[in-house]
Amino acid sequence: MFEKRDQGAGREYARLFRLLSAAKDEAEKLQLRNLMHLTNMALLQVVIDWDGIDPDRELDANLEKLVGSKAKIAMKDAGENLIVIDRH
Repeated sequence: MFEKRDQGAGREYARLFRLLSAAKDEAEKLQLRNLMHLTNMALLQVVIDWDGIDPDRELDANLEKLVGSKAKIAMKDAGENLIVIDRH
């Protein structure tokens, strides 16, 4: 059985989600398709773990919608923690 995640763990999942999202964006810019697929799979796994979903038992889970909702949560408080570096 999956245990209920505490607030601290939620912040760590959000941080991991942001890091993987940034890696996916960079892989996309560099046209590294295999890395893009790997980061997409890692993002999906983070969401599954974050929500405590057992994919073998919860076949009807709308993972696309769940990823979108987790992205909103992860990015909501990220503004104060993000530094944007402009490359020339």
